[in-house]
Amino acid sequence: MKLFGYHAVPDLRVFLCLPRWAAWLFIGARESCRAAESRPWRGIGRNSRVILLMALLSALPGLHGAEEPVKKPLFLPKSPTAAAYVLARLSNKELLEAPRSEFVYVALLQRGGLDRKVRIEALEGLAKARGTTPLAELIKGIADLEKRAEETSAVLRELTGLLGQHKPSELSTKREELERLAQESESPLGRRIGYAGLISADASVEKSWQLAASDPAKLADLIHSVPLLRDAALRASLHPKLEPLLKEAAPPAVRQAAIAVISSVPVRETETFSTLAGLVEAGDEKAAAIASLQRIPRRSWAKERAEPLLESLIGYLKGVPVERRTEPDVINAFQLASDLASLLPPEKSGAIGKTLRAIGVSVFVIRTIHEQMLYDKSLIVVEAGKPVEIILKNEDSMPHNLVIVTPKSSEEIGRLAETLPDPDSEGRIHVPKSPKVLHATKMIDQGQEAKLSFIAPEEEGDYQYVCTFPGHWMRMLGTLAVVKNVEAYLASRPAAAPPTETEWKLADFEADLRLATTGRNLASGKEIFSKLACVQCHKLGKEGYAYGPDLTDVLARRKGDRAAVLSEILEPSKVIEDRYKNHSFELSDGDELSGMIIKEEGDEVFVHTGPSDALIRPLKKASIKKRETQGSSLMPMGLLNQLSKNQVLDLLSYMESGGNAAGHAHGH
Repeated sequence: MKLFGYHAVPDLRVFLCLPRWAAWLFIGARESCRAAESRPWRGIGRNSRVILLMALLSALPGLHGAEEPVKKPLFLPKSPTAAAYVLARLSNKELLEAPRSEFVYVALLQRGGLDRKVRIEALEGLAKARGTTPLAELIKGIADLEKRAEETSAVLRELTGLLGQHKPSELSTKREELERLAQESESPLGRRIGYAGLISADASVEKSWQLAASDPAKLADLIHSVPLLRDAALRASLHPKLEPLLKEAAPPAVRQAAIAVISSVPVRETETFSTLAGLVEAGDEKAAAIASLQRIPRRSWAKERAEPLLESLIGYLKGVPVERRTEPDVINAFQLASDLASLLPPEKSGAIGKTLRAIGVSVFVIRTIHEQMLYDKSLIVVEAGKPVEIILKNEDSMPHNLVIVTPKSSEEIGRLAETLPDPDSEGRIHVPKSPKVLHATKMIDQGQEAKLSFIAPEEEGDYQYVCTFPGHWMRMLGTLAVVKNVEAYLASRPAAAPPTETEWKLADFEADLRLATTGRNLASGKEIFSKLACVQCHKLGKEGYAYGPDLTDVLARRKGDRAAVLSEILEPSKVIEDRYKNHSFELSDGDELSGMIIKEEGDEVFVHTGPSDALIRPLKKASIKKRETQGSSLMPMGLLNQLSKNQVLDLLSYMESGGNAAGHAHGH
């Protein structure tokens, strides 16, 4: 090739032997030249040609000793389009290692499969480079990505989560940009993100509703934004507006949107279940109604509607051609029918289950229960050696995964996972490398879903599925029963009644707490203390781990006030001692973590990031870029919702005993 001439074109054979970065260098230089002059290489000055020649020669094999690998430089063109072209060809690892610049920050913000902390770093880097704010860059990034939402939807949803973390006072300063996003975005997802931002900025739906009410398409977009709202109270405030739209009088697009999202509104859920069931039975907007029904908490299902709804679903499923039975809408119908069957007496439930397995496929949808650190299913039964698909949908505010392990190994894997802060080769965090781990999803955030497709083990047994996020494994687990004959297995087991859930309030125990706690079942209290995973984070007598407050003398510290103790369990974020407040840290190297501060000594801060000694991390104060105190407790709400009143009182009595169940049982 004639590098120092005006018309140099690289010989194809030489080009093909170059490493990728050298090829990118050619592309970048070519793009810059084209920007300067129509003839490709005339725009390169003498110095640039010398640099290019040296770079290419250094890339040719045999010119460097094998013992000293050459560091790959990254030359980016000045043209944004050309720079994006070069960066798009880097792997995620190469992109993360690239020297930071405005173009690199844009790529980090838009690239899929990167951590949240990388997005935050990119937003801050862009804000500094452009003299703006991270929020302004976040909204701009969403506006850029929504133009190709089909390929960037996962990243857009991650950025929506970041948008929802801003306070209304911050979002209100960008109301004009959010309104433009809501009304002018090319993609439905972009418009919905804009409306969610507007509603959050106003802390009310009224202004946005007035903005969209005259146009059915815009109103449908606004309604579809409801699940993107992080504030449950805001979602609840929409019920009076959504419920009337379920009727046929509403425009079709608006009605379909209302059916799809009303189950995201935590108000009058049993009534909503009956309304949606009626739509399914009538064959009216069946797919949307079925999907919405599955998002209603099981405790709010109207049992009297189970049989007629099942008859309707089975009739529908039998009429679906075999080749369509793996479509998402059909799988939703199979799953709803299977879940409804569990509400019936054993003889009816078994017969329906057999019918469903005869016409369907082994696909299971598992959802996380919001703020309860639980899966919505505790048992899945599959046939040995047959294909299985599990879809995990995270509807909680915390990250979760689903890991399938060999029988009786959930504790071993759970404890091992707590010591693994770094991701594995597949990018999964808290997933141990062990032959006892059979399959695992990645850790997914709120609103995301993950899928596992595999062949069930040939060997029968009670395998387990568990969330391996630190502290979750004791409470968040279920059984994957692998059997030869599913019908016989189910027939041999008594049907488990769905758990009764009660939104307990302190007033419910007002009379009981005045009475002495003697005579309670302390063995039951001890079992509940372990079952709820309290023992994972609290010390009580000789049991447990002191991640949270030591509960051994909790009643004495509250001066004998049982109501105060119970109140802290029912409302864990109401009062948090300074020592147990959760803090988030952003570090100068781009890392991010959260946890409780154990101590500060000299130039170091010691942060407890999870319930294990292995998760105590020392941080140099000089490395801390930002530190914030979180207002919510690490303890989940609704912890006692599945307990009876007697069980709650047994738990309190066991806590009052200081973990000495045997001694107190004998009156000591």
